[in-house]
Amino acid sequence: MDDVQQLGEMLRHYAESEAHKKQLFEAQSAEWAKRIGELFDQIQQWLEPVQAPHLLEVSRAAYVASGPSVALETSTFKTQKLSILIAGRPVEFVPEVMGAGGQISVAVLGFTAARVGSVSLVCLPPASNWQWRKTNGLKDPDTFAFDANFLAQQLQSLIPRDRG
Repeated sequence: MDDVQQLGEMLRHYAESEAHKKQLFEAQSAEWAKRIGELFDQIQQWLEPVQAPHLLEVSRAAYVASGPSVALETSTFKTQKLSILIAGRPVEFVPEVMGAGGQISVAVLGFTAARVGSVSLVCLPPASNWQWRKTNGLKDPDTFAFDANFLAQQLQSLIPRDRG
């Protein structure tokens, strides 16, 4: 095989590899969007019995996820964010760009963590269960199973207490 034929063969392999990567990415993105939609449906269902105007309100809005590796202008991660207004305090569930292996992360904004802390929901496919992950600095994150009761406990912490 001469060098020109070898070049042609290398380009063909590269094109097949890129097409496969794109197909895999699109499949993972579709799954990512579906799983976030299911999570938000579940949260809305859990909170439905206690929703009340000006006390607990849940809403969704279109959202395009972006991050350090994916600029907003070029992001193909079109999804939704979920907002909860509880006793006048906002909590937002904001999807982050899909991670390696299809990892799904949703930043949870509105909870006070220590200065360098953050709260997120994480799901690592093929697993289907979500975990509440509280990160504080360089320590390993605290991880909890995420369910209706756990969410209710977290939201209870946002209701102002009577100090009388």
